[in-house]
Amino acid sequence: MKNRQLSKPALALLISGLLLTTSGPMLARYFHWPDFLQGFMLGLGLTLEVGALVKSRRVCRGVFARWEEGETK
Repeated sequence: MKNRQLSKPALALLISGLLLTTSGPMLARYFHWPDFLQGFMLGLGLTLEVGALVKSRRVCRGVFARWEEGETK
């Protein structure tokens, strides 16, 4: 059976991305802040989550395998 745990850097990126993504709407309920700031926090959180998935190589495993083999198609 394969070890399916995330590495520590990928886990840190995933947790920080989830916190940024979910804390924005909760804080916006109690504090008024510009839409730009809300959108920036949401976008940054989603970017960190995608970065964690790419770092763990779960999303791009096939792409990386073809790239390492030298396939240019």
